[in-house]
Amino acid sequence: EELPTEIQVDILINAAKKDILAGKWKDAVQGLEKALKLGVKLPGEFHFHYGKALFKIGNYDESLSSLTSYLTLTGREGKYYEEAVTLVVDARNEQEDAKLRSFESKDQRTEATDETEDDMVYIKGGCFDMGDIFGDGEDDEKPVHTVCVGDFYLVKTEVTQKQWVDIMGHNPSKFKCGDCPVESVHWDNVQDFIIKLNKATDMNYRLPTEAEWEYAARSGGGREQWAGTGNESELGTYAWYGNNSNSSTHAVAGKSPNKFGLYDMMGNVWEWCSDWYVRDYYENSPAKDPQGPSDGVHRVIRGGGWRSKAKALRTTDRNDFVPTSKKFSDIGFRLARTP
Repeated sequence: EELPTEIQVDILINAAKKDILAGKWKDAVQGLEKALKLGVKLPGEFHFHYGKALFKIGNYDESLSSLTSYLTLTGREGKYYEEAVTLVVDARNEQEDAKLRSFESKDQRTEATDETEDDMVYIKGGCFDMGDIFGDGEDDEKPVHTVCVGDFYLVKTEVTQKQWVDIMGHNPSKFKCGDCPVESVHWDNVQDFIIKLNKATDMNYRLPTEAEWEYAARSGGGREQWAGTGNESELGTYAWYGNNSNSSTHAVAGKSPNKFGLYDMMGNVWEWCSDWYVRDYYENSPAKDPQGPSDGVHRVIRGGGWRSKAKALRTTDRNDFVPTSKKFSDIGFRLARTP
């Protein structure tokens, strides 16, 4: 027997709230649009969650409309009043910025996109043994398990400060240097960058999955304990890390690449992956194109940074960090794309 329409709406809203917590903004929008099509009076919180999700995917006009409906319906007593007001201000600012960018920054965005596309490395997918194949890892690198990834593209360098500024209009980095990796960006900041980049370029850039990242760092899943080498004494040839960085980032591609032509897969800055981090995930990881756990508290970071020791630079090393609020000067990212 079919549930009453009002209960169906509540179920869809609750599912969307879980998608929002997981950062699955498009899924949240799709679920809430199903509720919208049911044709019943919607509770105030619907308009807030719908407006927030629309904001996150870059639909600022409809986001503003939905958030305005929420504030009109609930007033200052609404549960999400303060966040809604902040989002309204941000949506209006984004609308103005979009107008300015459409006139003033089109050439910059085209240049940034061309540069990103030129730096893409095509990586033929395959199967490999993922995890602690060298026997020197932590518990979260176990058990070793066979994983198969599909074909994908990965940018040969970490996203630079210049590339970030071309899209976002500001530089959050501690160590100012146009050709250095952008840093001091948390996972949600990166998602905002990717949304804007994709909207401006009509492309499908994304973060790599943890499995894609390790496969690429190991030059196709080979026995590379560090990206480019199996010899710890050669780390200085391939990486800026605690022993040689002078406590700072450096321009990308300043060290030797691995066999795939990828630079700084270890050192300089840690790199965000798309996956949630769960310590024992490898015990139940799917064999084909694993996307990580369905939810979590922290996101995966890989590769080590300018302050890291050799152990953290290993291609199998796993680390994690809170995806919002905290920002550190040794965390950045690189872009992936599905063919």
